[in-house]
Amino acid sequence: MLDITKRIELINALLKQDTEESLTYAALECRLTLEYLCYERFKLYFPYLSKSDLSTWKPKHIIKQISEQIDHNVSKEFSVSISAEKINGRSPATKEEYESIAYTSLGTQSELKLRKLDKLYNSLARVALHIPVPSISSGDINIYGKKEIIRKKVEDVISFLSDIKGNLLMGGSFGEELSFNCLACDTKLKRPIKNLQDRTVLSCINPNCVESYLIEKKNNSFEIIRKVIKFSCSGCGEELVVPARNFQELRFEDRLDICCGNCDVKSKVIMRPQLITPNS
Repeated sequence: MLDITKRIELINALLKQDTEESLTYAALECRLTLEYLCYERFKLYFPYLSKSDLSTWKPKHIIKQISEQIDHNVSKEFSVSISAEKINGRSPATKEEYESIAYTSLGTQSELKLRKLDKLYNSLARVALHIPVPSISSGDINIYGKKEIIRKKVEDVISFLSDIKGNLLMGGSFGEELSFNCLACDTKLKRPIKNLQDRTVLSCINPNCVESYLIEKKNNSFEIIRKVIKFSCSGCGEELVVPARNFQELRFEDRLDICCGNCDVKSKVIMRPQLITPNS
């Protein structure tokens, strides 16, 4: 877990130098800290969400996606306590009994105020970490932004970080889960059923695996369909089955070599647009 106190000390030390360079570095350290706060929570959900399934790399939206698809507690404040106390020699059975026993606190997860974090994250880049594109009326180009504006944004981040007091982070989900093993690498994949929508795509969480699966809801159950694209081998006519994710990053005129396991003939797939006209 990130030591926020040390991060604040580092940022304050840069502020005290009070140069254009040091203030810019302070803004960069602030932005990296905000990223870290989001990414360390994302890391706790690796068993549920592949990096390939993220809709964006931006910190706020990663946490928002986790909240919507896996666990809404990811950005909330809550405390965790445990107890070994019994009720007449047995474990508590009702809400009243659970509330009547003594607990030992394990810690508290601090709230992550995403709207505020995102606003600070973007404003740091705007005032300190980018050179504005010049125009005919903008005058000289400056490497650094205005010191007083950068300092104010950095101080806003320090105030934001100072409010984060938690000493605990928890990841996972509560309730029933859909789980299955990847057909290619046998890695276990899972998602909470309560947040699982029809036709959800799950990519294998193994970074060395390119498999993905379409989850279709059938009444009260789910059907798991491997996402593939099929071709016929140009040498022997054998059906070639290729994971669909192999094609996700291909651009116009990019090529993908496919080797037939039956006859070893290599086929080339070229990414080109196709015009499909509706039937008259």
